[in-house]
Amino acid sequence: MEIATEITEKLGINRDKLQIPTNAQLEKDINLFSEVFLPNVYQEIQDKKIVLLLDEFDVANKDISDINIVEQQTLFPYLKSLLKEQDKLFIIPVIGRYLNDLPNLLSLFKGAPSELIGLLDDTSAKRMIVNPAEGILTYESEAIKEILQLSARHPCFTQVICSALFEQARENNKWSIERADVECILKKAIETADSFSQSFWHVLTVEERIIMSAVAEAQKIAIEQKRRVPEEPLDLLKKKEINQTEQLSQAWNRLIENHYLSEDGRKLRVELIRCWLLQYHSLENEIQSLKRQELQTQENENVEDIVKNLLGVAKFWSEQGKHELASQRYEQALTINPNNFNIKVSLAEQYLQVQDYSKSLELHKQLFQVDSQSYKEGYIDALSEYGHHLIITREYTQAKEQYNKILEIEPNRKSAIQKILEIETYEKKSITTTPDKNHSRKKPKEKNSRDPNLRTTLAVVTVLVLGSVGYGTYQFSSDCPPGKQKEFDLLCIEDKSKISNGARTLFPTIKNSFRDQGIKAFQQEKYDEAIKLFGEAVKANPNDPEVLIYHNNARAKQKGKPFTLAVAVPADNYTLAQETLRGVSQAQHEFNNNGLNRQLLEIKIANDAGQPEQAKQVAAELVKDSSILGIIGHSNSDSTKAALEQYNKTDIDIAVISPSSTSTQLLGKRNFFRSVPSDAAGGKKLAEYAFKTLKLTKIVIFSNPESSYSDSMREEFTKTFEYLGGKVLHKPQINLTDATLDIDSKVNKSIYGHKAEAAVLIPDRKNIGIALKIARLNQDVAERFKSQNRNRSAMKLLGGDTLYSNEILSQGGNAVENLIVVVPWFREAPHAKDFAEKAKKQWGGEVSWRTATSYDATQAFIQALSPDSERTTVIEKLKNINFVVNNTNTSGDPLQFNSEGERQTEPILVQIQGGKWVMPPQ
Repeated sequence: MEIATEITEKLGINRDKLQIPTNAQLEKDINLFSEVFLPNVYQEIQDKKIVLLLDEFDVANKDISDINIVEQQTLFPYLKSLLKEQDKLFIIPVIGRYLNDLPNLLSLFKGAPSELIGLLDDTSAKRMIVNPAEGILTYESEAIKEILQLSARHPCFTQVICSALFEQARENNKWSIERADVECILKKAIETADSFSQSFWHVLTVEERIIMSAVAEAQKIAIEQKRRVPEEPLDLLKKKEINQTEQLSQAWNRLIENHYLSEDGRKLRVELIRCWLLQYHSLENEIQSLKRQELQTQENENVEDIVKNLLGVAKFWSEQGKHELASQRYEQALTINPNNFNIKVSLAEQYLQVQDYSKSLELHKQLFQVDSQSYKEGYIDALSEYGHHLIITREYTQAKEQYNKILEIEPNRKSAIQKILEIETYEKKSITTTPDKNHSRKKPKEKNSRDPNLRTTLAVVTVLVLGSVGYGTYQFSSDCPPGKQKEFDLLCIEDKSKISNGARTLFPTIKNSFRDQGIKAFQQEKYDEAIKLFGEAVKANPNDPEVLIYHNNARAKQKGKPFTLAVAVPADNYTLAQETLRGVSQAQHEFNNNGLNRQLLEIKIANDAGQPEQAKQVAAELVKDSSILGIIGHSNSDSTKAALEQYNKTDIDIAVISPSSTSTQLLGKRNFFRSVPSDAAGGKKLAEYAFKTLKLTKIVIFSNPESSYSDSMREEFTKTFEYLGGKVLHKPQINLTDATLDIDSKVNKSIYGHKAEAAVLIPDRKNIGIALKIARLNQDVAERFKSQNRNRSAMKLLGGDTLYSNEILSQGGNAVENLIVVVPWFREAPHAKDFAEKAKKQWGGEVSWRTATSYDATQAFIQALSPDSERTTVIEKLKNINFVVNNTNTSGDPLQFNSEGERQTEPILVQIQGGKWVMPPQ
């Protein structure tokens, strides 16, 4: 309505002639603008055309309130569609304040000419200084140089400086401007520039502000120390105990790309901004303000803005590992918005990080009671973590209580049952001894100390006693349970090493006495004995791939000179880790039955926890191990991206083949391959099916922009779907992790308000519960409309491979019936059946796509081996255009990589029908 009114007023046309639609009318039928109003305008102006200049175009996406949410979500795509329909309408959007939004906004108008509006050239800047006051003020050349140096030829700041100079000239009745005059008004210019500077400062993210202040501080230090090149901002922040994160690095790059900083990122482009930052936003003040930020509730202040600001700060501190500070901000946000479930989830996680278990469990319990399905896993994870903490502190009774609570929620939870058995074992072995008065044989005495320094205390006491009496016999158990190791030869503590080839288990909750004995034999290099014991462990638990790998590792060690590969898995996520290891171990076992030149294959298992930081740590250890010829992993795109930074630091490349990282952001890495189709292939396949087969034209996407996988899948789907002629609502997506997200409202409006035909769910693994909630709400809304005789059906559901699991089948029920997802491999596909049968026989049940693609990744390395293999020869073979692994050695299609390391294969579409995964009709 506002645009229509503005057009009418500017053209001087009588409002009555044009029938300006009201907001209420537009909400009912948005086409009134294009089909009624604009034709009336064209009739009035005859052969002329309309050009709309929309200044600060990107701000429109930020400032519209929830009341006008329809306009907020559809304005940009709607304008784009208008341009296609209206040959007399032209739009010149001016964008540039919100750095995060620039790529998305530019992509809206692909093909349209664009022009970067940067700083003035020298001639124009000098004219701007001299011409407005010509005949009144005169500028010496040195004064002009100083003005240009301060303003960097930025129009706004040039004007600020000249205005301050004019004011000073009038006060002093001195109309000739010298260099000294410019220096005199600097403080005044900074104060005047504050209002302008605050406008750009307000829209920067927390990370961007920190980087800006760090660059200003580094420049100040360089000037004081007379150094030509300032320190990099990330290095300076590290000295201030601000850790480098991906978000900080991305913020730095954005500021460089958008010309806030110099090309090397070490200087502010506008000197006046640097001076302003030092005065109003120094680095120390900015860091301290983050730490001490308090809520200031003003009558005219937007509550939603306060919450968003708090959440931004909370997220920053969480990424820095400062969880106490993060908790404080989340608490403040929750005080303002006490019914926001996403804030509660984030706060509960921070409480866990600082080991405030009572508060964390209370929040998780509240969430679980409201929505048992969506928040069940979070509650169980919190109970499990608290139980683990209690085991470490030997509070066994309380620990049992936590695991029993888990069993009340899910009676057949295997991990909880195993933990209770483990606790009972610890209780039986929790007897230690202390010296008696006569220094003779010590009587057992039970210890139940909560002192975190217990290990050190006991060790010191023992040394002192032995030193003072010179003799004595101590009966401490020589055995530790799986996952534990000795410290000071006294106590069993958690074994924190993250890599094993058979000397420890990464899955201590799995009970297998043969495995534990095999580990001891392996540690002592008694490989004959280890082979027998690990063989018995395989018979005892044939579904456990870890013991099969250790069995084959012992065989390889016994033969001597093994080929060695590593596989990185999230051992803390039992299901994902086991799925990957099954594929790797099956390929290893098949190879070791024959070998190559009497050499067998050894696999080292690394636990990257599925977390980027731990992936970096593991990668740094793996790359130092010169015996490792290649790496299978990592478990997800974010972890793989982080690990590749470490692998690429070495002079000699090491090949990395990922069986499960699909993000297109990994393209172009020089040593990276994958045995799984990328998101480019998956997004294209799903979009083509949606548009061509399902005949969908209007969809809504739910995804996580902070997940490398989720964001690239969303982007690839959108690109193909819109190219075919479809429309994506709520561009670029609805953020699953947005703490202010009202899912019920979004689903309701998507179905009824926007008439969305389908929802595309692309959660990362952490947000699968939210995706399930959307599916259930989708069903509920449709049923509600049906009961009201409103002709709207539920949205069709499509999704990414994270939704392909038994968990979705069991927890989703009818809400996910007919859900279609794109996956890398499906056991019922014709080309996959041979491997599926072979794997089923090996593991005693159906296997997942991760098992198939992990098998293929291992087979690729096997085909690249030779008797004299080195890292360089392996990677050269993988990169060779003639390198092919035929389909008798893969899980389906032949395996061949293109020049970018991408597997040349098609992903598969699967659908839930009758509570089972099947292939949909093509």
